[in-house]
Amino acid sequence: MSKRLFEAAKHADLYAKYRPNYGEDIYERICSFCRDGGNCFKLAVDVGCGSGQSTKHLTRYFKQVVGVDVSSKQVEHAASDVPNLKFEVGLAESFSTLIPPDSADLVTIAQAIHWVDTGKFYKEVDKVLRPGGAMVAYGYGNCTMDNPQAQEIISKFYWGTLKGYWDDKRNHINTHYREFSLPYQGFFRDETLKISKEWTVDQFVGYLASWSGWQSYLKAHPSASDLENIRHSLAALYKTSTGEEFKVNISWPVFMLLGRKPKD
Repeated sequence: MSKRLFEAAKHADLYAKYRPNYGEDIYERICSFCRDGGNCFKLAVDVGCGSGQSTKHLTRYFKQVVGVDVSSKQVEHAASDVPNLKFEVGLAESFSTLIPPDSADLVTIAQAIHWVDTGKFYKEVDKVLRPGGAMVAYGYGNCTMDNPQAQEIISKFYWGTLKGYWDDKRNHINTHYREFSLPYQGFFRDETLKISKEWTVDQFVGYLASWSGWQSYLKAHPSASDLENIRHSLAALYKTSTGEEFKVNISWPVFMLLGRKPKD
């Protein structure tokens, strides 16, 4: 059963506001894979879409895009002003009830395959994909900071303070989905791309606040001041002697699994 980690309205708001969005090169890579297979670009389905950060990009390439997520709170934060985009609330393990059979040219699942029952999910994917249709599962790993001292602060927070507060499935992100395979022969991995951002310290701390590990930690320690302490430490590292604040440069490695349903 899909996890409901981002059900709370406050967490959904943080997730929508501060999560790093994938660059256009990610979608160019996905669509290039679709073109290589001779796919049409009529319908794409993004499962585990959350607030639609990955879903909206696909509307530039496909005639119709459908985002599916288990959390109604996440879907409430999704874009509602794009004519060829709609969202549905549903489980990854039964989303074929929302999509006509053999109709999708592409099914994507971004940063979410580790939360679902892949055996059931893959059967759903096979039901909705056209013969020759593409499936892409992708995500991004832990961030790298441009300052070694800042990196040490965040590493201690991730691996130390929040140890024991991450869901066990989070380890699949740490290992870049090495434990996963796609159900189609000839699937392959691509780890050549990355996300890069230039944020203020406050924006970066907002991103840390969206971490599910931090949300779990807060439930056990409601008055915790760890993020405020991190904000002060980072602010000191990223300020000049005159008090001017530099932007924080951060990158995240992207990992992708790409596969294609047989045409015959």
